[in-house]
Amino acid sequence: MKRLTAGLLSLAIAAAVHTPAHAAGPARPLAVDGDVSGEITSSSQINYSDGTRSQLFSLQMGAGQAVSLKLNGALKGSLAVFNRDVLVSRTDGSDEGNATLSMRADKAGQYLVAVSGADARAFGPFQLSAEPIVAYDGKPLTAGRRVTDWLSNGDKTFVLQVDKPGLYTINLESSEFDARLELSGNGLNLEDDDGGSNLNSRLVAPLQPGRYTLTAGGLGEASGAFYLGVEQSDFPEGLVFNDGTNLPLEGTVSGFIGADDTRSFVLNLPERRRVQLDASGKELDTMLTIQGGDITLSDDDGGGGVNSRISQVLDAGEYNVSVRSVNSRGGVFQLATATAAAPDGPIRPELKIGREVQGQLRAGNRDMYTLEIPRKGKYVISMTAGSSSLDGMITLMRNGEEVAQQDDSESSLDPNLEIDLEAGRYIVFAHSFDPNATGSYRLLARRK
Repeated sequence: MKRLTAGLLSLAIAAAVHTPAHAAGPARPLAVDGDVSGEITSSSQINYSDGTRSQLFSLQMGAGQAVSLKLNGALKGSLAVFNRDVLVSRTDGSDEGNATLSMRADKAGQYLVAVSGADARAFGPFQLSAEPIVAYDGKPLTAGRRVTDWLSNGDKTFVLQVDKPGLYTINLESSEFDARLELSGNGLNLEDDDGGSNLNSRLVAPLQPGRYTLTAGGLGEASGAFYLGVEQSDFPEGLVFNDGTNLPLEGTVSGFIGADDTRSFVLNLPERRRVQLDASGKELDTMLTIQGGDITLSDDDGGGGVNSRISQVLDAGEYNVSVRSVNSRGGVFQLATATAAAPDGPIRPELKIGREVQGQLRAGNRDMYTLEIPRKGKYVISMTAGSSSLDGMITLMRNGEEVAQQDDSESSLDPNLEIDLEAGRYIVFAHSFDPNATGSYRLLARRK
């Protein structure tokens, strides 16, 4: 929901946006720091330009005084404020029908607040409240403080005083513009647009004692009231900020990433093992990747919800494990490692051209095969599930890079990958769109 500032418009323009001040009958009083109830019915005054119906309320304000108007209830409506029949400001309601509008009086006098239906078919009861906005006092922001201020076609800066090292969450919230928040100082330069809820901004950052600058703004010529709050929490024990930390074969580490950062770790396997990696974060939608030798595996939501999980039998060696956020938020995450003895048999059975193999897919696993392409040409790699519960996928890799991936063929949920390949060795992964699915399958590679 965005605020449309009209300034001092002509009466002709005012007449085009819902009900003008003189068309909705006598106004009922609305006090600053008060509330009223009403209802839009078929007997309410009609706006003959679009068929919407309205009720008016009079609000006495002093010069420079600011209020936040809130419309709630069953009515799907909108708000508009007039002064001497000139539109000052208006806003449409949210999808749920509620509306919020902040305005500041340029001069003392009586202002008219119009509650209108969102369209000609909008009727119902509503509650309207007017809450005074107490402006920011200019003192430095500190942990635990939340202030209210006003944006008027430009940015506003604030001083943030950090007295204790910790993890700081800074929220910029407004129902009237698309918020944008910046943090700078002590070598940091961070920015966020929509990291909070809806179109609000949120920055999560580890800060050391000192002074920082916060810049509150919006996209475009933003105006309206906003709330700026600062919260602090202690660092989790052993929190990792740097890349290259060794992962335990059994255990959990905590790390921090910014909204656009990736945190990488090193996993050393002394022998062939089955490895399970789980990444999760309270504020994060994690993406987990493991890379080593000639394979690269990634997962987004395989761990349930927005958490990540990779489960795979891996050869002995060194692997790079990385975690990043894919929901434009930064914060703390946990990365858990668990290993178990690998099953007997070759880690990479050979998939020979023209010879079908059968497999049994385990939950959370990718079956890995080696494929030798004898000469350049067009090849077909197909995976046929033993039941409809398995939605198969094929991933083809070479030298640690993904060459191709297919989920469904044109006629079924079974992948049928047709591709031009150079001669050489490839890795084929047989897996499922649902990482927790199990079932039997047949896998075949042939020259077309």
